[in-house]
Amino acid sequence: MGLPKRILFLLEDSPSSHIRFFEGMRMALGFSVSHPGMEMVLMGPSVRVFGPVRPGEIGLPPELLEFFPLFDDLDIRIFADRESLSRYSPSHAPPPSIHSIERSEILEKIRSADILIPFGPGGRSTW
Repeated sequence: MGLPKRILFLLEDSPSSHIRFFEGMRMALGFSVSHPGMEMVLMGPSVRVFGPVRPGEIGLPPELLEFFPLFDDLDIRIFADRESLSRYSPSHAPPPSIHSIERSEILEKIRSADILIPFGPGGRSTW
């Protein structure tokens, strides 16, 4: 059996604009069970999830906000793009378990991933 694959989920959709964000989180949770060490990066409008999101009011499943504690329990590392945080969520800090990183670090994570699973506009990454 080979070395474990380095899986990276890249979420770029706003949690309030499309169900794709919720589906990306659900898929990442599923992968995290069988791929320890999986990582996730939130970029662009996806960092709005750290603000005052009320899923039921915008037609999303209420379980949306339950993902982060589960990822934390499973030791899944989640990163947020520092530039996106200052642009889309300037008055809401992410939870302490979310690591704020620079774009150069995100690019390195993308380059070093064996499998990149993007959830962005149109179902693909803008990177």
